[in-house]
Amino acid sequence: MPLRRRLLLLVALVLAACLLVASVLTYWAGLRKIDLEMSSAIEVGDSAVMEAMASIDSSTDPAAHVRRTIASFNGDRHLVARLIGPDGEVVDVSQLKPPADPPPAWLFDLLGRHSYSRTFPLPGASKNLGQLRIDADPHNEVSEVWEDLKLKLLIVTAFCAVVLSLIYAILGRALRPLEDLSAALHRIGQGDYTAKVSETGPQDLQDIYRAFNRMADELNASEQQNHRLNEQLSTVLEEERSEIARDLHDEIGPFLFAVDVDAQSIPSHLSRDAKDAVSDRAKAIRQNVQHMQLHLRSILSRLRPALLIDQGLDHAVENLIAFWRTRRPGITFNSQVTNERFPANIEETAFRILQEGTSNAVRHGKPSTITLTARISSPRTLEVTVSDDGTGLSATSNRGFGLIGMRERIAILGGKLNVVTSNDAQGVTLIAELPLPEKSKQTRNSYLATSAA
Repeated sequence: MPLRRRLLLLVALVLAACLLVASVLTYWAGLRKIDLEMSSAIEVGDSAVMEAMASIDSSTDPAAHVRRTIASFNGDRHLVARLIGPDGEVVDVSQLKPPADPPPAWLFDLLGRHSYSRTFPLPGASKNLGQLRIDADPHNEVSEVWEDLKLKLLIVTAFCAVVLSLIYAILGRALRPLEDLSAALHRIGQGDYTAKVSETGPQDLQDIYRAFNRMADELNASEQQNHRLNEQLSTVLEEERSEIARDLHDEIGPFLFAVDVDAQSIPSHLSRDAKDAVSDRAKAIRQNVQHMQLHLRSILSRLRPALLIDQGLDHAVENLIAFWRTRRPGITFNSQVTNERFPANIEETAFRILQEGTSNAVRHGKPSTITLTARISSPRTLEVTVSDDGTGLSATSNRGFGLIGMRERIAILGGKLNVVTSNDAQGVTLIAELPLPEKSKQTRNSYLATSAA
């Protein structure tokens, strides 16, 4: 149930409880009022009857005097006079003034259930006429209570309607910011991270709105970053596929063709019993296969650098440089890599930084020299550096994995990445600082023994 309806329901329940209490109080006050009025009416009627009885003996016609006494109660609002004969039958009765607004039967049953009456024996010669009785009839009094109750109900109903209307309007205005926030959260849940809410209203809500808008901005930035990374990853994968295809075509293809030619020539040499020629062809095939194995190992090292890292970061960097030297002989590669061992995740991250930094520099920076460095700059920091003298950051900042992928790798380890450009905008230096855990430096033999275990 919406919050506004729930609050309105609670207010309506409170008003209903108040109305119930007011009804009980009205009922109690009505009973007291009717009891008081009926008792007073009986006393007044008693005085009037006693006064009439005092003069009945001096009357020449006692029966007529009694009828006049009963008729004197005609039109009374509360009392009814009756002449009860000796046999108990009603001989004569006065007429009660009818109520202007007759009350409903259920209300009369609740308020008029008590009886009020008084009987007077007739004196002297009129004794044979029977008895005179007066009864207090509460119909008119209950009618007054009914009119008062209807007026109160009308006032209370109007009051409740006004109060509920005002509360509905006030709650609508007060809760509208929350409804806007709910709608914005729904948009966030649907993947629309551009949703924003106005930072207005009470201070408490303003803090919530600002926190929501910051969250939406961060989610939007993360979503855009994910899109860029996906696009960059697709570009890198396509470049890698294209380069591997070129390597297989340019390097492996000719040697496979040569192996096929040599293999086809062996039967003809055997038919001529040219053993020396067969031996030469076999050597040529073996040399071609070895050459292809080297190239395949080079390709596998690019796809599975962990195999190289198992032999040490310095060994992996040597293979990385050898790979690029065969493809970019015009670039001078320098390296200063420590031969100490580190935890596997640190070595792999360091190698990836060197690999990606070198790849971006070669492909996009047009450098003549690239220097790769990995050294311990402090007891608990491994500094990894890739520097080149290429065309600068403007040409490389938005290519390949770029800086975003490197920063994410380094951030996982709690490190940081700095990008330094020369004053003449020629060349880029990437400096990554990777924190080392305590006692992380190990000898190569102990590290390999631990890994094997």
